[in-house]
Amino acid sequence: KSPLGASCGTLVEATGRLLDRAKAQGAVTADASARELFVMAGSLAWAADRAKGLTLTIEPLNREDNPGYFLSDFDLAARVIDRVGRANLGLQCDAYHAQKVTGDALAVWAAQGRRAVHVQVGSVLGRHEPGAGGEIDFQALFARIEADGFKGWISGEYHPNGRTEDGLGWMK
Repeated sequence: KSPLGASCGTLVEATGRLLDRAKAQGAVTADASARELFVMAGSLAWAADRAKGLTLTIEPLNREDNPGYFLSDFDLAARVIDRVGRANLGLQCDAYHAQKVTGDALAVWAAQGRRAVHVQVGSVLGRHEPGAGGEIDFQALFARIEADGFKGWISGEYHPNGRTEDGLGWMK
């Protein structure tokens, strides 16, 4: 028996009956089967229900750096978060991955920022500190994040161009 009180066969059978419904609701993409999505959503709901007082995040990653990674689509992440529907599940929005996946990190924020509970930043070129070159207009991105009233954490996830201390000017 599972911690949910049902046998694994019962859970798989219930998931199987939901496949047609998932397809009808547009939950299937070229990269993700309905079964994978329902397993992911079910697992996240289960975890969120047991993580009282904690906030869980899901983070889409680009497939160039992470071949075979399941969640590489920010719109899919939003659909999963909405489907799970738990207040303690949100998006970890990494500007580096948003830019690599879509070519427009600011547009990703505009579309999905309301689901974000944590933001990570790093330039695309060499994955260095913001402003070290690359495709992201961090001044515009930070202004939009602030204008939208984001209250979560913003952290740097990058390889410093030189000494860490010398590359922290983006935090001003």
